[in-house]
Amino acid sequence: MKIIRIDRNNQVNGTGLRDVIWCAGCSHNCPGCQNKEAQNPDLGKELSQEHFDILKEDLSKEEIEGVTFSGGEATFPSNIDEATKMMAWIKNLFPNKTIWVYTGFLYEEIESLEMMKYIDVLVDGRYVESENPGPGHLKWRGSKNQRVIDLKETRRQGKIVWLKDFNGKFIYENETNQD
Repeated sequence: MKIIRIDRNNQVNGTGLRDVIWCAGCSHNCPGCQNKEAQNPDLGKELSQEHFDILKEDLSKEEIEGVTFSGGEATFPSNIDEATKMMAWIKNLFPNKTIWVYTGFLYEEIESLEMMKYIDVLVDGRYVESENPGPGHLKWRGSKNQRVIDLKETRRQGKIVWLKDFNGKFIYENETNQD
């Protein structure tokens, strides 16, 4: 697995302060992709102890809520095994920290992957440029077709359950969608 970078203290890619791991490699090639360079699986550095050290230091801080995997894809074939091991490591050392994953796959396509048992929130679906109502209208997703799925509740209820926002409403209820 190649890591493009780790953004520390990020407030954009999930709830609270988080570290964002930008993975290299994506085969979806969505038109209008905002991170086209991350599609290249050769970009970045091989996963190393340095990456784990950064995460351990940051996740030890109370104010850091968790880690988000973006990119690129944690689910890209050359990333799956090491991303899964990293997620297991995070949950083992920091069970109360949340793991978010952005993927172009639908939940139904990847629900059997081992990594899914470590993920708290999955933002799924390919980016569709025509489904983007513009900057500031959608929360934690780039296009209206994407879902922000609470995987704990989805597993508990046996059906797709959207993440609720701080006010108890589902994410899409707080958005200012422009049709």
